[in-house]
Amino acid sequence: MSEQVFLDFSLNFNLRQTKKNMPTIIYALFTFRGRQYKVNIGAKVYPTQWNKRKQIATISNGQTRLDNRNNEIVNKKIRSLLAIFEEKKNYLCENLERIDFLFEEMRQAINPKLKCRNYTEKEMHLSATLVFRKMVDKYVKEDSSKKIYLGYISAFEAFLKVKSIPNRLSAINGDTLTDYQQYLLDLNPRRIATHLNKIKGIRTLINHANRDKEIKANININSFVAIRDERSKEQKKSKQVPLTEKQLLAIYNYTNLKPREVEARDLFICQCLLGQRISDLPKIFKGEYAITLLDDENEVISFTVQKTREEATLYLFPVVKEILERYKQTGFKHIDLLIEDEKIVRRNEAKLNRTIKQVCKKVGLDSDVIYVEQIGEDVVEKKKKLFEMIHTHIARHTFITLMCRLGVSKEDVIIATAHTDTTMIDDVYLHETV
Repeated sequence: MSEQVFLDFSLNFNLRQTKKNMPTIIYALFTFRGRQYKVNIGAKVYPTQWNKRKQIATISNGQTRLDNRNNEIVNKKIRSLLAIFEEKKNYLCENLERIDFLFEEMRQAINPKLKCRNYTEKEMHLSATLVFRKMVDKYVKEDSSKKIYLGYISAFEAFLKVKSIPNRLSAINGDTLTDYQQYLLDLNPRRIATHLNKIKGIRTLINHANRDKEIKANININSFVAIRDERSKEQKKSKQVPLTEKQLLAIYNYTNLKPREVEARDLFICQCLLGQRISDLPKIFKGEYAITLLDDENEVISFTVQKTREEATLYLFPVVKEILERYKQTGFKHIDLLIEDEKIVRRNEAKLNRTIKQVCKKVGLDSDVIYVEQIGEDVVEKKKKLFEMIHTHIARHTFITLMCRLGVSKEDVIIATAHTDTTMIDDVYLHETV
């Protein structure tokens, strides 16, 4: 490319109405190549509660709790969009051929619920991954599933770039998928299940593109043979070791801990007794749930989980109530995982897992655990100490296994875990026959 290219684009946020005393739409004002585009971000704010200079909704003791809650949602959305914007800028610096599609990609990133425009035949000829993204818009209904598929596309796009394969429909075939599979195995030969999910996602989008009357991609992938996960169901579960009631009591009652370790322990115990993902703990610790009293001492709470948007209904064990009440008074001083910002949560979860391992090592959870991994096409046995294998998601395995061991039916367990049926419990989380 002989001509100079300057990425002259910016992102700001404006209100649709600035004077009316009622919630008004917030627009992302996206400037690109001298033109301005307005995109509704899907959130509203009172004009009097908007800080134009800081580009955020105000949080104040002088506002109602509901106003502050609504404004926190607005600010979380804005932080997320600014992060996406920075990612797009970095991405374009390395992929200048995508600059013609920048506005459409930003438009979908700002508000995925907006109807996607029809791409021209020329545009679809230029980019296979653009076609795949259109298939996601057209055929994948749930927002959480859309996000997963878009992640699969990004990973596939990175592979095409690394291997210098043209990003064209005509370049995608069975050999391309075979090369992609080997590329993923070379990156990490242990993550067989993850790799298979990525490949399955791309195959699904290819099948949609082949059947779509508008696209008619005619991509032939019959020659591709996916690597098989040769492990049995129990072997696949062997690395996720649920803890026993006795072990949980030992963790909770252990006293020789640093302040950060105490907070990590309490978070982990709550997870084990509530069965929730770490991403849903902020709602619980902030009290953002509906309460149903069973009697003077017992209560259940209900809220919508972040990942699936299903409702979870949980019994509050006395230990959990004790922990929640403690942090209601003091808050968390050493762990900022409870901030509802996905980027911060991802960055800090690894640190939290290291702290949980330290706690479990102090408690003496050091028995040997034999588990099975598939490395490439080889199934092998591995051995680690129990404390080395404990992390936040083990809590979900622990909760489900404990509840079933105590005689709670699987149909009742899925009400707490927000699964739609018992399949995931049987296939992934339950570690004994009950």
